[in-house]
Amino acid sequence: MKKLLLIAPMLVLMLAANAQTRKVKEKDLKGTWKLVIDIDKEDIVDEMDEDDNVFARILVKSVVGFVDDILEEIDIWFEFQPNNELKITVNALGEEEVEYTEWRINNKGQLIIEDTDSFESDDEYWMFEGDVLVAFDKDDNKPEKQVYLVNMD
Repeated sequence: MKKLLLIAPMLVLMLAANAQTRKVKEKDLKGTWKLVIDIDKEDIVDEMDEDDNVFARILVKSVVGFVDDILEEIDIWFEFQPNNELKITVNALGEEEVEYTEWRINNKGQLIIEDTDSFESDDEYWMFEGDVLVAFDKDDNKPEKQVYLVNMD
């Protein structure tokens, strides 16, 4: 029993340490990464006000379901290349498109992916949670758990 009382707190500490975010290092970005966007229909419908009518709930649920179906037909791949170049490959409905942009790691260990002409205007950054790169909102520093990158190598 004493062993269990000693092991339980250590287990909790280990799990908490693994769940924390960690800094991004260039060497960790090797390989091909797949962008995952998880939409939970039930969460979106649950967030609606109770005052919303049944028709609005049905409409929202069907639109979210439609978007979810479309997202299943789209694959987005990221390849972090030398010289801070990022290759983005989009496979959508049988068509493939390749685009290039830039990436960098700031002094806080946050991955910044350029989406405009200037790094300063970006409104999100990426950090590791376990082995997954999770998008964070710069305004409130909260993770966007439904948007993340998974290394496929």
